[in-house]
Amino acid sequence: MNVFPSPDGPEQIITVQQDYDSATPMDTHHLETGEARTFGRGGRNRQVDIPLAEGDRAVSRVAGEIVSHGDHWRISNLSPTKSYVVENTERLAGFVQVPPHTQGMLVPFETSRVLVPGGQGEHGFLVMAPAACSSVLVPSGEPFVEADTTDTHAERTDIRSFRIDRLHTYYRVLAAFCEPRLRDPGTRYTPTQHQVAERLKLSKAAVNSHIDYLLKSKFRVEPEDARQGQDWRVDTLTEKALHFGLVTERDLSVLPAPEGAS
Repeated sequence: MNVFPSPDGPEQIITVQQDYDSATPMDTHHLETGEARTFGRGGRNRQVDIPLAEGDRAVSRVAGEIVSHGDHWRISNLSPTKSYVVENTERLAGFVQVPPHTQGMLVPFETSRVLVPGGQGEHGFLVMAPAACSSVLVPSGEPFVEADTTDTHAERTDIRSFRIDRLHTYYRVLAAFCEPRLRDPGTRYTPTQHQVAERLKLSKAAVNSHIDYLLKSKFRVEPEDARQGQDWRVDTLTEKALHFGLVTERDLSVLPAPEGAS
């Protein structure tokens, strides 16, 4: 079933503002139907409406665009290589991934955080839509990813946002923590450090060391930024890895076969 706003309904406003956790100042934008805003690093005569990550060369000068459609909005990812994430800030673990070259993906969240990966962590901003946006469903069969990926306004950058080595032991540790959610997207189960250590034939101390290394060196998460709770480190790792597509189901091949598997 496809649900869309009535063209004769009242004018709706999409509000874009600075993320509470962002140190990059930005103006507040109020978008009427049909209005668009670009976002990215900007500079070198490539001006953007929503500046992100000044000086972070891992972010494209024009990284993407959002467009108001009345009671909902759509996002385009102009990057040829990097996925973005739109989080639903009003529901735990609600998010959509925006792959490279995506054109006009519908976002059905009332309050969202757009996250763009950089070389110095993620950069983001908030988008608030009318409550009616929760009734907007993604049209069945509608293509979101443009077939022609040769034309992009974004500056191609060879600087990676996450310098992940899939041949390194820390990546197998990361994949092991992500495995249950990749095999069953409906589960919230995460293995313990002891279980991962046994699976990979490592010591628990080694697993802990790889967790700390990933958080500090790869995801740039400092202890003072940690969420409350005993398992915040593993939760943060799996959340970031799955959100940005750093571990996918095909990457589970780096893991040893479960004991007893034929």
